[in-house]
Amino acid sequence: MSIGKYIPAIIVVGIGLTFYRLLGLGDYFVELIKAKELQKEYDYIIVGGGTAGAVLAARLADNKDFNILLVEAGSNPSSNPLVDIPLMADSIRTPQLDWHHKTVPQKFACKGHVDQSAIIHSGKGLGGTSNINYMQYLRGSRYDYDGWALNGAAGWAYKDVLPYFIKSEDQQNGEFVRTVFHGFGGRLAVKDVGPTTMNQIMGLCFKEISLKKRDLNGKNQFGWGPTQATIRNGVRWSTFKAYLKRYMNAPNLHVVTDTFAEKILFEGKRADSIVLKHEKKTEVVKAKKEIILTAGTVGTTKLLLLSGVGPKTHLQKLKIPVVADLPVGENLQDQVVGDGIEYYTPYPGVSITINMADSLLSSWAYSLFGTEVTTSLAGMKSSPRFREATAYIRLRHQPPNIKYPLLALHIAANPQAYEATSKLHTAHDLFQTWAEIHGKPLSREGFTIFPVLLHPRSRGTIRLNTTNPEDPPLIDPNYLSEEIDIKILTEGFQFARRLLHTQVMKDWEFKLTNRLLPECQKYGNYTNAYVECHLRHITIPGGNLVGTCKMGALNDPRAVVDPILRVRGLKGLRVADASIIPTSMSADTYATQVMIAEKAADFILEKDTVRSIKEYFKHLIESRHKKIMDDEEAEEAHTAKKS
Repeated sequence: MSIGKYIPAIIVVGIGLTFYRLLGLGDYFVELIKAKELQKEYDYIIVGGGTAGAVLAARLADNKDFNILLVEAGSNPSSNPLVDIPLMADSIRTPQLDWHHKTVPQKFACKGHVDQSAIIHSGKGLGGTSNINYMQYLRGSRYDYDGWALNGAAGWAYKDVLPYFIKSEDQQNGEFVRTVFHGFGGRLAVKDVGPTTMNQIMGLCFKEISLKKRDLNGKNQFGWGPTQATIRNGVRWSTFKAYLKRYMNAPNLHVVTDTFAEKILFEGKRADSIVLKHEKKTEVVKAKKEIILTAGTVGTTKLLLLSGVGPKTHLQKLKIPVVADLPVGENLQDQVVGDGIEYYTPYPGVSITINMADSLLSSWAYSLFGTEVTTSLAGMKSSPRFREATAYIRLRHQPPNIKYPLLALHIAANPQAYEATSKLHTAHDLFQTWAEIHGKPLSREGFTIFPVLLHPRSRGTIRLNTTNPEDPPLIDPNYLSEEIDIKILTEGFQFARRLLHTQVMKDWEFKLTNRLLPECQKYGNYTNAYVECHLRHITIPGGNLVGTCKMGALNDPRAVVDPILRVRGLKGLRVADASIIPTSMSADTYATQVMIAEKAADFILEKDTVRSIKEYFKHLIESRHKKIMDDEEAEEAHTAKKS
């Protein structure tokens, strides 16, 4: 077929794309042209322009009286057009955008990985992990936050944090907005993935086993729902795009990229200044008011330790002068994702074809037009990777006092089945182990279910390896060291396999591979013992590291920061990222980090978002919201009584 008649259109689109990309890179070029010299001092210095840092910097920049410096070790993501395309999440995890943290060898997990260690993906650059994640917007359970408050983090109960979720959200689903749990008009666009063949199949499947469809950010997490994702007009809506980009040229905000914070300098117990390195040049910049760390769990922990804030014995061993003896780097937690259970069908319509994304032109076109390109592009590339639904499962023997989910299932439509997980083996150093199970797909149509351990009991550490700021720290999540963790993950794996017996799976003639790992086949054909062995060999990090700068009460010896995020015993120093989260969430940390940054901004600006949101929703918050909560308590009591 001749393509001659399409040449004029291609030329027009090409010219349009060229101007779009130039305009899209406007902030990037202006940043290079202006290249503002560092001042000797600022009111606030924010270290880390990632998921939380981008939010905090934007909110503080609203106050024109403050002079703010935002320091980011990575670059401006505007230079990579593929970042905009939701379906390219796995393809953009390059050294430019991803720190690729590597754990130390794991004693109880990762037995099939190279060096028995795992790669933890963590975003690098303005917007951080929100540039490379799967864009899922999940807040977790209200009982997560109530637990924080009960354990000393006063002011962080669900009723205290919900207003910040509402403030930040621009929910595109009108039905959700009409509840008291969602906001509209905020910075962070949130939308449903939309109806897909796979979601229709899973809806019938879960209905058969009496698992209700839910708004997973609403009143009850037990159930299933289509993915809510931070996407606007088909484009990834990172915190860089949602919050920071509009402030890049603000006169009171100085953003420096490709710049490393090497050490915080103290005057007595006050954080006075910070040592920064750009290329080979080192400078010291003073903070008149505060230094705020939002460098992520690994980055923040490492910087504090290098600065003399951490366990006394560890610092003395490295001959680092001790400024504050605090449990920095302790209490490390990460969720664990079980190996994917792949379902295959002979019928078309379940998998996603991404051949068009291999074309640079189509990728750029998608960045320009989003969901308006074509019907096929709209459906395929605006999906957050391929993860289209999540289910929260109540364990068969879940203790009645634990009201939050311990187990989740992420359901992902395969992009032509084999390609769906083909990058997992390189992403997590699995190689031959992965190929033995997933190397020969049964068909090119299917989906994958990933069981997720949400609340691991296992605890690990982050320690310095050397005193050189350029050396990576020793990250030891201690995956699956607690027996209860492998038991819960095994239950999730077996639950996912049992879905094969539902009627809709039979109607579509789905099949599983049923291949066995040679190292584990002695335990039988997918017995619980076999599955435990399998999961200890193929262990996928959740990548939601928390806890190393635990938030707690002022008198809590295990806490690093107090409930208003100040580092205990020190002045002029706060932490406002995932490291302050005391215990793992019933979700990933993305939405929670945005909430933390919003709340941190209120602490600093001395604003009361809780009061203003409550005034706006006064009737709903005080009446309908209470009724919803009371109804749920009754529903949960009835469910527990039946079980």
